[in-house]
Amino acid sequence: MPSSGKPPLDTVTVTGKRARKEVERAVNEFVFAVAVRSLQDSLSRWNRPVCPLVAGLPKEQGEFVLARLSQIATSVKAPLADEHCKANFYILVTPQPEALLKQWQARDPRMFDTRNGMGQLRRLLDTPRAVRVWYNVGFSSSDGTPITSESLSAALIGTSLGLNLQNESIPANRVGMPSRLRYTAVRSLSSVIVVVDANRVQGLSIGQLSDYIGMVGLAEVNQDAEVGAVPTILRLFRASPDPLQALSAWDQAFLLSLYGVDQASVVELPRMKSRMVSSLAVSPEAQHPAP
Repeated sequence: MPSSGKPPLDTVTVTGKRARKEVERAVNEFVFAVAVRSLQDSLSRWNRPVCPLVAGLPKEQGEFVLARLSQIATSVKAPLADEHCKANFYILVTPQPEALLKQWQARDPRMFDTRNGMGQLRRLLDTPRAVRVWYNVGFSSSDGTPITSESLSAALIGTSLGLNLQNESIPANRVGMPSRLRYTAVRSLSSVIVVVDANRVQGLSIGQLSDYIGMVGLAEVNQDAEVGAVPTILRLFRASPDPLQALSAWDQAFLLSLYGVDQASVVELPRMKSRMVSSLAVSPEAQHPAP
């Protein structure tokens, strides 16, 4: 065949689909490992405004942590309280975390929800780590309104039981949607307690510590999750020659998707993953997260 005189075209290999599949696999593994899940319920997140309080740090560092946590909450669309609010996100820095936790629990046991037994609280007290986190989780109506305490006698009006229970109360959810596609109640963080062991964080910057606290405080996460080679602030306290200085694209995508999807949908988790993949598939940081 006679030559056209035009130079040959370079060979182009399309790798977009393959790269996206790799990200999808890594996202599935990351969310499965990191997110604390309950089989029949939604994931946990803040549905009431977050009001952080920092104690145990010099004033300048404490103000930095507060400012950074507010910045993270705003960026991921988590609800944030105004300046004059009642604290529900406690960050305590102390060289004696075990003693502080035991004294606090003895003085105010209601701050630690043990409705599912004392096992989790014992692990919190007896497991040394740089940052310990306690989540108090309740339920909110799926439309965002709080589940209020209503009179039990009113709920049982017209029955013989209602005559004897005038002073009792039970939580009442007035949202009822007979659908298998939505939860009538969703898991809501009512308060979070973060206790930092001052002896174990001396080599970190205040920025690194703030971002780690932001990640574990805005979502109920497994601090011991096996995340492979995914760049995440959750690996901050593991042996690494080059620890992250701030939240990674993966951390931000996780929090954004948690607060960006419909929490009451039974497909909340698949939608979260889809949003994460869409965000991370175009990020160079996410192209090869695992070997």
